[in-house]
Amino acid sequence: MQLDLTNDDQLKRVLLDLNPQKLNPDWLGELEGFLAYVQQADLQMRGTKEFQQRLWEENPVSSLGMGTVSLGSALDDSSFREWLAETSLRPLASAPDARLLQIKAFHGEIVEKLKAFTSRTPQIKIFRVLTAFYPRYFSTITNVRMALACHRAWFGTEKKPDPVARQIQLMERINTTLGPCGDDASALSERMTLPWLVFTRHVQPASSEAVAETASPSGDIELKPLPALQRRKGLTSISGGLATIISALSFVERGVNREELLDFLKSEFPDHRDSTLRTVMNILKNEFFVVQEVNGVITQTTSGELYLESNDPQELIPHLLTRVLGVDHVLCALAKQSLTTADIIVLLKEVNPGWTSDFAPRAMMKWLRDFDLLEFDSTKGYSLSEEGRSWAEQIQWSPEKLQFDSSMEVAEESLSDVSPDMTSLDQAALVYQITANAAFAVRTVNQLHFGLWAHPRRHFAVLSGLSGSGKTLLARRYAEALSSQFSKAPEKNVFIQVVQPGWYDPAPLFGYINPLVPDNYVRPPLLDFLLLAATHPSQPFTVILDEMNLSHPEQYFAPLLSAMESGDRLRLHNEGQSFDGVPSTIPYPNNVAFIGTVNMDETTHGLSDKVLDRAFTLEFWEINLADYPNWGEFDLSSSDIAKVRSCLEELLTVLAPERLHFGWRTVGDVLSYLALASKAEHYNLISALDDVIYARVLPKLRGSESQRLHDALDKTAAVLKGQGLLRCSVKVNSLKVDLADTGLMRFWR
Repeated sequence: MQLDLTNDDQLKRVLLDLNPQKLNPDWLGELEGFLAYVQQADLQMRGTKEFQQRLWEENPVSSLGMGTVSLGSALDDSSFREWLAETSLRPLASAPDARLLQIKAFHGEIVEKLKAFTSRTPQIKIFRVLTAFYPRYFSTITNVRMALACHRAWFGTEKKPDPVARQIQLMERINTTLGPCGDDASALSERMTLPWLVFTRHVQPASSEAVAETASPSGDIELKPLPALQRRKGLTSISGGLATIISALSFVERGVNREELLDFLKSEFPDHRDSTLRTVMNILKNEFFVVQEVNGVITQTTSGELYLESNDPQELIPHLLTRVLGVDHVLCALAKQSLTTADIIVLLKEVNPGWTSDFAPRAMMKWLRDFDLLEFDSTKGYSLSEEGRSWAEQIQWSPEKLQFDSSMEVAEESLSDVSPDMTSLDQAALVYQITANAAFAVRTVNQLHFGLWAHPRRHFAVLSGLSGSGKTLLARRYAEALSSQFSKAPEKNVFIQVVQPGWYDPAPLFGYINPLVPDNYVRPPLLDFLLLAATHPSQPFTVILDEMNLSHPEQYFAPLLSAMESGDRLRLHNEGQSFDGVPSTIPYPNNVAFIGTVNMDETTHGLSDKVLDRAFTLEFWEINLADYPNWGEFDLSSSDIAKVRSCLEELLTVLAPERLHFGWRTVGDVLSYLALASKAEHYNLISALDDVIYARVLPKLRGSESQRLHDALDKTAAVLKGQGLLRCSVKVNSLKVDLADTGLMRFWR
């Protein structure tokens, strides 16, 4: 059952399960001592620089996280210190509404007075100070984004209080649920940490939004970077810049659909085409992460709501640093030295080798200036602003570059003209590697290879026939041998996709946008395999679709079936040029061979003409025991092997005309069963053979009224009786009776 923290009973159970003393003893002890220190401080002590240094810079209420605004000049100013000390000791009003207004006014005055000392608003530090002064009304969640997420989880999305009111409401909810709290530092420190513990254990893991920052139970906050391959590739320019983002956020505040947002953007930019405006919508959603779409309704994300609330673009920086490729590179590089425009463009092109022009790097540089992360000096070039330096200090990882090789550009621009050179491989060596110690005919291997690569683009084969006849084994051996011919590791160039029943669309193969996390693209392993293949067009890659007709291939395989015929690019999504690190389209991979295996029975689907018209088809029905290479691998006497072989050959002969016979898997299973049974004290070959044939061969016997089936059953019964397999003989005779009486027979009845 999903946890509902808006429910009083469920919240109470969660709160009672928490034990701050056990979960965070060190943090709690430090916090208790700090609160006691503040509580006993009189006016004179509070006005000292020593006290305020500890209050602002060494405050254990929470981790600073992004709160690295320097306040040295404010702490040096005696008038500021005296004002803060005096105001902090004013008694609070007893009425809740008046008390809220008083604390909000104090918060607003702090913000205004600090503007004389810094151009930035140190929100986290301010909330840490207010928490120290008013621990009964503030929690240790001083990060406004996390406080908002916690408030939403506890109260729903209808209430939209300001940051101060959010804090007071969180603490009031706990006091209502658990009862009043004592005034001593020990009780207050435990109570004020409860919202943080609930957030880290229950709110943060259940969030449906993309996570840019993570919180630990010990009070630390860190940025959470995505790998380079999963990041957005750059930032797109939009008319109006940040003003357009604010305007759109105001419009979607109560929730709108796509057409309503499109109409609004048309009114803002009447000269823009609809396609351009849809791109703007995607930028808001997938590049700046300020809006989200759930069940067709577009609303603000937490970051978007906070940006609209504060008009401070710094609310968007965590997502840019962790989810957009190149932002962290620029900040880290500028933290070391100033760079020219040309230097930054070169850097960004190295990070993203797909950028062949200066357009995308320049667009990103403009956004970084708009976010006040960069400063420009005509003599020195670009350097970090104070804000930029503080964010650069939060990058505790080594920024990654895309590791595409020089073939990437070829893959993007002209993959349709590039494919592996099959004329250069050693065909004899390929065949030998596949057929060694296997029951595959040379002719079959040649058919598969020539059928796959005869067409310049349709490298698709279907292996159909008897279950256990070696179809998947042949496909795997062929793929591995082909990779070795090109000196490539099979684990990188061969992919086996087990097809599941119930695949009705391409999503299981090519991915989809997660409806629960709207800015996350679910990437199946096959998609990453095809993206890898697209960057190495001169190498052969092989995809094996095992039991591909358990679902309808013309449904789940439709994009590839169409593209292999037309040569068009494969479309993965319609969310702009790139979404969550996944390009909107990729060239059709001419270097990928697709091999599907199918078993034709009542549990599978037939293949449509759309599939068959594109596939080279091989059938696997003929089983010749003389080709089986593993007779000598089982610990059985030569006489036992001869008896078993005679029995299996006779059964194959009489069952094959009705295609009720068996494949190599069954042969191996019979021999391994007998090898194990032969170790028993009272082993009898005939009895053991009777049991294993009954279990591994007879269950496949099924069919409806026909003279051929009558004949096959008569001959099978005669073989079994002649081999002395009495239990099997009785079963087949019962199947004959069923067929005569009802016109149908099957082993299971």
